[in-house]
Amino acid sequence: MATLTEQSESLVKDVIDFYWQEIRKSMSSLKHQRIHLTNLGDFTIKHWKMKQKIENLEKWEETNKQKGMQQMTARFKTAETLFDLKALKQIMEEENQRKDFIKLYKDESKK
Repeated sequence: MATLTEQSESLVKDVIDFYWQEIRKSMSSLKHQRIHLTNLGDFTIKHWKMKQKIENLEKWEETNKQKGMQQMTARFKTAETLFDLKALKQIMEEENQRKDFIKLYKDESKK
C-alpha cells in the first residue's frame, strides 16, 4: 500500500491503525445502532444481547447500591453504560416502528 501511494510505510501504518482504532471505538461506544464499513458490511447491535446486558447491569447496580465510596466510580461507569444502552434501545424501537409503518403503507398501496 505504501508503494502505491508513494508514502512512507510508517505513515501508512499509522493511518490504518488510527482508522481501525476509531472503528473499534465507534462500535463499542453504544451510541449507534448500526455502523457501515464499506466493503465489509453493516454491523448492528442485537436486541437480545442488549436486553440481557441491560438486565445484568441493573442487577449489578442494585446489588452495589449499598457499598461505600470505593465503588462510586464503578457505579457511575455502570450507570453511564446503562443509560447509553437504554437510549440506544429506544432509538432501535423507534426505528423498528418506522420500518413497520413503511411496510404497512407499502402493503396497503399495493392493494
